[in-house]
Parts: sequence; structure tokens; C-alpha cells
Amino acid sequence: MWARTLRPLRTRVHRTVLFSRRYNGQPQEPHTTYFQQPPAPKPRAKILRSVLFGTTCFALGAYGYSWLMDQEDLAAMGVMVEEGSPEAQQFSDALRVSAQDTTARLVPIMDLQRAQDMLEMGAGYSLTKTAVGHNAQLASNMPCEDVMSSGIYGMFQDPMRDWSNWTILDGHAGPKTAEVLRESLPLYVGGDLWDAKSMDRPYTPNDFQIISTIKKAFHRLDIEILQRASLRVHSGEDDLALTIAATTTALSGSCALMALFDPARSVLRVANTGDSRAVLGRWDGQEGKYVAQAMSVDQTGFNPEEVERLRREHPDEDVVDPKTGRVLGIAVSRAFGDSRWKWPDEMSRKVYEKFWGPAPRPNGVVKTPPYLTAEPEIMETQVQGGEHPDFLIMASDGLWDNMSSDDAVTCVQQWLDKYEPTKFMEPKPIDPAAAGPPGLPFDRANRRAITEYQPDFTYDPNADDDTYWDEAERTMKWRVSPKHFIVEDEHCGIHLIKNALGGKRRNLFRGIMSMQPPRSRHVRDDISVQVIFFGLDVKEDIV
Repeated sequence: MWARTLRPLRTRVHRTVLFSRRYNGQPQEPHTTYFQQPPAPKPRAKILRSVLFGTTCFALGAYGYSWLMDQEDLAAMGVMVEEGSPEAQQFSDALRVSAQDTTARLVPIMDLQRAQDMLEMGAGYSLTKTAVGHNAQLASNMPCEDVMSSGIYGMFQDPMRDWSNWTILDGHAGPKTAEVLRESLPLYVGGDLWDAKSMDRPYTPNDFQIISTIKKAFHRLDIEILQRASLRVHSGEDDLALTIAATTTALSGSCALMALFDPARSVLRVANTGDSRAVLGRWDGQEGKYVAQAMSVDQTGFNPEEVERLRREHPDEDVVDPKTGRVLGIAVSRAFGDSRWKWPDEMSRKVYEKFWGPAPRPNGVVKTPPYLTAEPEIMETQVQGGEHPDFLIMASDGLWDNMSSDDAVTCVQQWLDKYEPTKFMEPKPIDPAAAGPPGLPFDRANRRAITEYQPDFTYDPNADDDTYWDEAERTMKWRVSPKHFIVEDEHCGIHLIKNALGGKRRNLFRGIMSMQPPRSRHVRDDISVQVIFFGLDVKEDIV
């Protein structure tokens, strides 16, 4: 998978692509592939960078403040790092976190341009020979508990045979589990599929070997997370710091949504653990529009099949609250980590009393653990191309809390009526004098000229924002439907998030974007979105 960006985010197993308006359409370097040695690092021309690192970190807070206060002298700071280098990635991430932190501290009046900047800071693209991904993320928690990744398994050294994957990891009770999954889950799944010789098998619908291999990889990783923590707790060693670090991955939790695409057979498989969701947009010739096809099912206490599974496994217990859909207090019925729903109560109490872990579930409700499982449910389809090729929407529950699957597909279709998924690849001139530091999605020199969008409709500030009071959650909510949608962003991920948070209702959108941690968590969750467009012929040699 090849990625274009001026602020890449790299990890050991994948590279998540982030968005920059400074993208110029010129190839930079291959996207990291799984199970291959990374390329040798480029020689560093500026030894001064390491000396400046401490000064750079000190300046981050000043940069965030200047962004909010519109002080161009600080925002125009140059960055002495090479684009595409690990230093550029680290600096880029630090700038983004700095801006988010400063926003949370100062809670500025959010005009439309500043809200747009916040959305673009978490947006990016990924490419394969036959698919283009638009990914975007908007944090509500601090730190953000959602993680996204994309990558390619380079076993065949053939872009028309190598499998691709896209993953959304929705963490809870902290981001640690999701971060570990980002590093490990693609490797576990890809490695097991390769070892089982599953990646080159002739296509059979719902191939048992492939499905069982993916399920076992998910489950095995979760077991190892729990066992490593348990062994550390029972080791008898008194190193508090080491034990706390080792148990954090098991104590927090994460959902996992992974899409796997076999380009040789045009087969898309989606594995889901938790309540993130994948929806396929497929063209219906009779209706003349895209329709939603579910590629996952939410795994909560509102899912009758999950309720029945838990009833079979725990026949003498009231595990699910039918009013809230919670499983002994947690919102999902499947997840990684979440040891308090998987360990015996005595184990959770030991961690609580000796290592500052969270309190065990109250009133002795944990009787026959585990109550949660990380084993995914898997759905598949053969991707259709042609004049109206399929697309896949993957998102954490922060999007689906506000937007239905049908409306999300309609939202993307409206976007496709105006934009091309590959439009960002068109060469664009770069003006180094006008641009801000690498990794920031706005042009400081033009900032004052574009402080407000000029919508292509008549906006009535007194119009009804279509909001209502939700008595169950004790907060104001808003309805989302196609009548509220606006199409003004070249990035489809940003387009989806913006329309889920108000769309053309500018007053509502600015208000929602103005909410900052910790209050924002009562209004919106972390939102992560990946939209993958299939059936595209990317002519350029990108792999």
C-alpha cells in the first residue's frame, strides 16, 4: 500500500496516513508493508535536529497557543526536519496533540475555519493499486482512545495479489489496549493466515479455514494480553512500575474492526469485535442509488444473538440489562482486554488493592467469567466494480451514535456526485513561504481571507437545529438526516464527520466542535472513520 503525505505517522507494523494541504501529488516513499524489513534510514543532513529537539518540544505549547490566538509570528516557525522522516512524524504528532491540548485548555470560540482545521488535523489517505482510503479522526477524550491503521501484507511481492487491511480500534478505559492492538493485531492475523496457507487458496464462499484462522488470531492475542498481565501480578516481584505497566493493557479495553481485501479474488472480509461498524455501499441499478449492506453487527446487549449466547454461557445469571444493553455494566459484549469481566473476582481485587487497578465489578456479580470474548464475527462479500463500484465505510461507534448506516451511505453518494476519490492525487503547487510547519492542515498566509466559509445555500440563523432532550442520557441530542447534509469537503472522511455533527446547521456544528474535554465526552465520543473506495484503476506506480 502506498501512501502520500507530508506528515506520515509510522509504527513498527504499519503506517497510518494523515492529511496535509501541502500535498503536491509527487511520489515520496513506499508504504510500509508487513513481514518485510524496513528500508535503511536516509542519511540525515542536519545533525542540528537532535540538538534542537528539546527546544522544539518547548516550542510546541507556544505553537498551539499561537494557532488559537492567530499570532502569525509564532505560527510561521520553520521546522528543521526532513519530510517523511521519523523526526517529521514525531514533530507532526506533537504539534497536533499540542493544538488539541491548547484547545481543551482555552476552549476558544470555534469559528468555521478553526473547526475545519481541527477536522483536517486528523485526516489522511491510503492507496493500493485498486483501492483508495480516506481516513479521518476527531478526538473527544484526551488522550484519544481511538486508533486507526492500514497496511498491506507483502508476501507475494505482487500488488495484485498482496492482501490489504484497514483497522479501527475503539479503546475504552484508556488507550493502551488499542495501541497494543495497532502494533500486534495485523501481524497476528496476517502471520496466521500465511502460515495456514490461506492467502492463496481458491475462493470458496465463507471458507471455514480462513474464517477460523482469523478468529483464532484475534482470540490468541487477547489471551496473551491477559496472561502476560496475570503472570506479572503473580510473579511475586515487588517492582510496582513494571507490574503497573504490564497490567494496563489488560485493564483497559478495545473493540476491533478489521477489513481484509484479497485483490486477486476481489473478496472483502470484515472481522468485528465490539460495536464499531462496517457498512458496504453497493449500487442498486433498479433504484438508481447506492444502498447499505451490513458488513458487521453491533455486539452489545441489544443484539438478540449476543444475549442468547451469554444466556447459554451463564444460564443462572442476569448478565444483560435489557434497558441499557450493558453486560454487567459494560456497553459491549465482545472486546479485547477488559480483564475485570474475564478474570476471577479475586484476581481483579488483588490488582485493585496492590497495584492501583480499577475496582472490581460491584456486588459480586462476576461469578463465572469470562463474560466478554475477543473472538470476532466475520462477514464477507465479493467486491463489485464497474461504473458504480462498491465502497466500504468503517467507523467507531462515535459516528454511528449520530448517523444511521443508510444515511452514511447516502452521505457518501452525495459526496461522490461532486468529488472523485483520487482528486487529492492531482498535483498542487507548494508555496513554502506561505505554509505553516509540516503536518498542519492550513495555510497561515491565507488564514484571514478564509475565516468563514461561504455556504452555497441561504442560512437562517434562527432556523431550527432539530435538537431534542434525551432523557435517558440527560443531554441534548440532534437528529441527522440527508436534509441536513452539506457537500463541501474534498476529503470523504471529513465529509462524514462534519455531517454527523450538524452538517449545514452551522450554529450546531460550531457548538459541538467547541465542546472540549472533559465535557465533550457527554456530547460526542471519539470518532474514527475510514472510507475505502474499490474498483479504482490507480495508473501510477504506487507500490
